Amino acid sequence: MSKLVQKQHVLIIEDSQATALLLKNYLNNMGYEEIHTCQTGKTGIDTFKDLVSAGSEPFVLLDFQLPDVDALSIMTQLLEIKPDVKVILQTATEKSDSGVTELIRQGLYQYLEKPIRFDKLKEIITILEEEKQILEKTPTTETLGTMDVFKEIDFLLKSHKQLSLTMIEQFVGGEKEKIDSYLKDLESQGKIVKLGNKKEISCDQCDSVKVTQTFFCPSCKETDFKLAKLIEHFNCGNFSEEADYEDNKCPKCKKEIKALGVDYRVLRDRYICKNCEEIFQELSFNFLCLKCENRFPIDEAKWKTSQFFKVTNM
Repeated sequence: MSKLVQKQHVLIIEDSQATALLLKNYLNNMGYEEIHTCQTGKTGIDTFKDLVSAGSEPFVLLDFQLPDVDALSIMTQLLEIKPDVKVILQTATEKSDSGVTELIRQGLYQYLEKPIRFDKLKEIITILEEEKQILEKTPTTETLGTMDVFKEIDFLLKSHKQLSLTMIEQFVGGEKEKIDSYLKDLESQGKIVKLGNKKEISCDQCDSVKVTQTFFCPSCKETDFKLAKLIEHFNCGNFSEEADYEDNKCPKCKKEIKALGVDYRVLRDRYICKNCEEIFQELSFNFLCLKCENRFPIDEAKWKTSQFFKVTNM
């Protein structure tokens, strides 16, 4: 693994002290010294804000299940503080779960299954370090050599399952003819396959297709929310989180709830805003450009059409 002159700060947001300690010890062995651990989403967001304000660029190891804030809310707030933040999600939840899928769409850097395989974590961090080195070089069209173009295309393809020609051209720069020729070579070697032309959203100010969604409460527009399962007790009309019903007793009238559909009902996948306490099924969203940090709604987005590629063997 290539060594950096100075390792990044790392922020671990994990409510299990045992897991956080294992991660911290492993990262110490990889040469990371500035490691910050938080057990709640709120302290994690506050710590991240302080680190960025102090000039550091931490990457984040985020637990999917936290006691106080939904992971989607945490991701949104981290993006608002630093749009190019790299977040590695740790979860025992299936990758196909709607909550995890939403985070991936939002720009999650990587997904790490629990129980954590440390060889996989090392692989992810190695790629992250290589990406940081490439981005710090900030090559220009004039200075980018042919081999540098090929290396950057390889790196970009290794980091994605599917990728557009527009994204490659915007990330790499350089001559389009070189990019097209190299992509044809990769295709002939069976490393990538064409998927046809597709549309993708681009920033309405700078045309970058490197954009992500940020979510917020439809009522007060705040980003501090959590996903919850709610129970409505028909007898007294109480409507609150499942966790409030200790020993199956209603927190309002103290009577035991027994028959589902007779004396209570369950509402799954409801969001609760921690600012205005409104309950809602769907989140509102805008788009955030990761290049110029412009925020815009869907009706102001531009659309770019280009060839998409699927990575098969990089």
